[in-house]
Amino acid sequence: MSKILGVASTPYHLLVFLFIKDAYLSGDEVDLVITDKTASMEELYHSGRLNPYFHRVIFADGRKIKNPYKNALTTFYESFIYNKTTDVIVDQKLDTYDEMYFASPGLPDEIVKEIAKTLIKKNKKIRFHRFEDGFASYTKKTVHVVSTDLGMKMYKLLWHYDVRQMEQDIYMFEPEMAEDTVVFEKKRIEKTPERIERIIGWAKDIFRFEAHVPDEKYIFLGQGTENGSQNPETYQKLIRRLRDIAGDDNFIIKPHPRGTYDDFHGELHVYRDSCPFELAIASGKYEDKTLISFYSTACVAGKLLFQSKCRIIFLYPLAEDSFNEKCDYEHYFAAFSSLCDGVYIARSWEEVERLCAQD
Repeated sequence: MSKILGVASTPYHLLVFLFIKDAYLSGDEVDLVITDKTASMEELYHSGRLNPYFHRVIFADGRKIKNPYKNALTTFYESFIYNKTTDVIVDQKLDTYDEMYFASPGLPDEIVKEIAKTLIKKNKKIRFHRFEDGFASYTKKTVHVVSTDLGMKMYKLLWHYDVRQMEQDIYMFEPEMAEDTVVFEKKRIEKTPERIERIIGWAKDIFRFEAHVPDEKYIFLGQGTENGSQNPETYQKLIRRLRDIAGDDNFIIKPHPRGTYDDFHGELHVYRDSCPFELAIASGKYEDKTLISFYSTACVAGKLLFQSKCRIIFLYPLAEDSFNEKCDYEHYFAAFSSLCDGVYIARSWEEVERLCAQD
């Protein structure tokens, strides 16, 4: 039996890790770290509802990290002598673990990096495993938990610990969708009907959610435009055009949590629900809905995790100058649409009209 530590910062992280735990870790002793990154997850930790599913549940408060940008001397001291930061942010003493699982597109966050330093010091043979965090995990370049060449050389010199050898893989639902930038070995998270049903049952018990199902047939999922919008006027103009095609009485917008420009001041019907959208889809009550977005990964999650039958229309080819980033995700979305039924990429407004007319 191995000692395992998982880290979850969002409901999606927790759902994915539950799949991994059920598929690969059923004979192991598994602890879970919940972080402060999502308010609902902090509330979930304090509820105690996670306790029956894990050996121990630990809380890590990243707000207590005063300065994540440390000089080389401090980093060396914390890595090889004593890491006070980990003791400050976690509310329980960490055990010695054989493996650690976490989600992180690209560079791991400060909580993961602090915990990783402490765990390597405790066990010079610990292995790290990445798991997917939606769209970004399939497209961003993977970066090791010790990210600098100097850091890797020091671990190898002082402790004969080869970071590259001890962190080589990433668990994904559909490895074929990953782009070449994802250089880790891609391992498939197996989904069987029995496993999906089991995870949904666990999720219902853990999150105690009651999915709100709107009457409207077309649900537009907003983007995190506070960080990505170049031209909010274009962004809102395109959403209004979509509303006109779908029909005002049949169209509702689900604002993104960071979607500053998803506020239409009462002009559009607004979807409000505290339940994470992935779980709402898992309820099975959205099968007759059409989800529309520019490139929202929340649209993808229901099909990847729970094989939802709802239709999905992506509009990213029609984004014009809405976003700062280049909306060029052809490999990912083409692979997704070929793997899953009912997924469409609209490349003209005539095609949007045709898809809505067919629905």
